[in-house]
Amino acid sequence: MKLDIFEYVYNKGLPGEWRVEECRLSQTNLIVGKNATGKSRILRAIHTLSELLSESGSLAPRPKSYEWRLLFDIDRHEEKTEYILKIEKGLVTQEKLIIYSESDEPLLDRDESGEGKIFAKKIKQKIDFQTDKTELAVVKRRDSIQHPFLENLYQWSSSLRFYEFGTQLGKNLMARIPSAMELLKNKTDFKDSDFVVGIFVIGKEERGDEFINAILSDMREIGYKLSKIGTKVPSLINPDISVVDSPDNLPQFLYIQEEDLTSVTEQSEMSQGMFRALSLFIQINYSLLASKPSCIVIDDIGEGLDYQRSSSIIKLLIDKAKTGLIQLIMTTNDEFIMNGVPLEYWSLIERTPGSAKLHNIYNSREKIEEFKFIGLNNFDLFTSEFLLQKEGDEEAA
Repeated sequence: MKLDIFEYVYNKGLPGEWRVEECRLSQTNLIVGKNATGKSRILRAIHTLSELLSESGSLAPRPKSYEWRLLFDIDRHEEKTEYILKIEKGLVTQEKLIIYSESDEPLLDRDESGEGKIFAKKIKQKIDFQTDKTELAVVKRRDSIQHPFLENLYQWSSSLRFYEFGTQLGKNLMARIPSAMELLKNKTDFKDSDFVVGIFVIGKEERGDEFINAILSDMREIGYKLSKIGTKVPSLINPDISVVDSPDNLPQFLYIQEEDLTSVTEQSEMSQGMFRALSLFIQINYSLLASKPSCIVIDDIGEGLDYQRSSSIIKLLIDKAKTGLIQLIMTTNDEFIMNGVPLEYWSLIERTPGSAKLHNIYNSREKIEEFKFIGLNNFDLFTSEFLLQKEGDEEAA
C-alpha cells in the first residue's frame, strides 16, 4: 500500500488544536519548512498511527483527542482504501474502513459504544461485533479467512520504519548475541532504531553476503570506502579479545574496516555522521531484503553529514524509492539537502495558527514550474517563500 493522502487533527475544538490539512504524498517526499512549522510533528503523527495499527490495538491512556484520515492507493481503483480513526481521552469514538473496489460502503464501521458492523467474506454479508472502547477493531478483528481486507492495513503499519536521523540511532548501545538466533529475534524490536546491532546480526545470518554487500555498497556510494563490517566485543571491555574471538557472554557492538586503514574502527570511535549513515543502511537494507517494506520515514535526513555525503545519501534513498518497493517520506531544513532534491519531491509547509498545509506539485504545480524558469537554486524557493505567495502579492521571489 502507498499512503497518498494524510489528514490529522489534535485536540479538535480546544485551544491547543493543531491540524494537518489534506496532505498529498508521492512515492518520494521531502517535507521542508522552518523550525517549529510542524515537520517532525507530521512524521510522528504518521508513525504514532502505524504503531497503533501494528501492535496490540489497545490504546495507552491518552488524555487528548486525535483524529486521522488516511487514503491509500487512490490511483488504483481496485485497491483504493480509506481509514478513519477518532480517539477521545483514550477511547475510540469512530473507526471506519472503506475499500472502494468492494463498494462505497464501509467494510468495517464502529461507533463510540464499541459496537459496529464488519463484512464477513465467507457468508458475504455484514455481521455485528462488539469491541472494547479502548481497542482498535481493525487490529482485534483480524482474521485472514473472514476479514482478509484488514491484512493490507496491518502489513503497511507493521512494516513502516521511522528514523530520527539527528539522534544516536543506536550508537550508544551494545547487544548480547546469544548462540540461538531465535532468542535474538525474540528480543529485537525491528521497529526501534536503537536495536541496530541485533538487526545487523540477524540480517547477516539470514541473508549472508547479499546483506553485507548491500550495506558496503551504500556506504561506498556516499564516500565511506569500507571493506568489512561486523560485530565484536569492545576493546574497552577486554583489549585482549580479537574480532574473531568474541565470547557469547559479553556485549558486542559494530566495527568497520576502512580500505585505507590497517586497524578496524569500533562503533564508539566512529563519527556521529558515519554511524548514523551506517545504522540507517543496515536497517533499511534489512527491511528491503528480509520483509515487505511499505514506508520509510526519516526525520532530519542528513543531519551531521557534510555536503557531499548528505547529497549522496539523498540520491541513494531516492533511487531506492524509485524501485517502487518503498515510499520515502523525509524532512529537512538543511540548505544542502534542499538543493540536492528535485522540486517535484518537495512539500513546503505553510504554518498558520493551529494548522500546517503542505504545498507541492499536487496543489501548486504552476508556481513550481514558474520558479524553475527563474534560474535560482532550490533553497531560494524556501527562503523567498515564493510558493506561499498569494496571487497579487507585490513581494517578488
